[in-house]
Amino acid sequence: MILRRLYGDGPVHLIAHLASFALAGWAIFQLAGVRPHLYVLGWFVGAIVLHDFVLLPLYAVLDRLAAARLGPAVNFVRVPVALSALLALAYFPVLLGKGEAAYARVSALEWHGYLARWAAVSAGLCVVSALVYLVRGRRSAGSSS
Repeated sequence: MILRRLYGDGPVHLIAHLASFALAGWAIFQLAGVRPHLYVLGWFVGAIVLHDFVLLPLYAVLDRLAAARLGPAVNFVRVPVALSALLALAYFPVLLGKGEAAYARVSALEWHGYLARWAAVSAGLCVVSALVYLVRGRRSAGSSS
């Protein structure tokens, strides 16, 4: 009863989840060919702690402030910012200039312009979102009169 109240489900559910996480972790280690398992485990734990205890509260507060300030228009800010953050997360090593030698060795291409391209894509997302906001605002103003 205590477990169900604290966890939200029975012990079989908890054991099944723990076993699936262990299996997924083992598969990641095997596929990646990683031998020092503790380093990878440290990265996973660090990423979880960083996200859940630092980043999540930070962007939740920022989102609430934006929602209070912008009202219904907040989604026209949320979408381009979220997509830009997702692109930054996916490409952060190259945005920071890390791995230039490995990139050149593997691809035989030049390494430059990623930060500028990410900034241009982010600005484009914001412009498109602003245009959609303006068009919808004019449509709703035209239909109400």
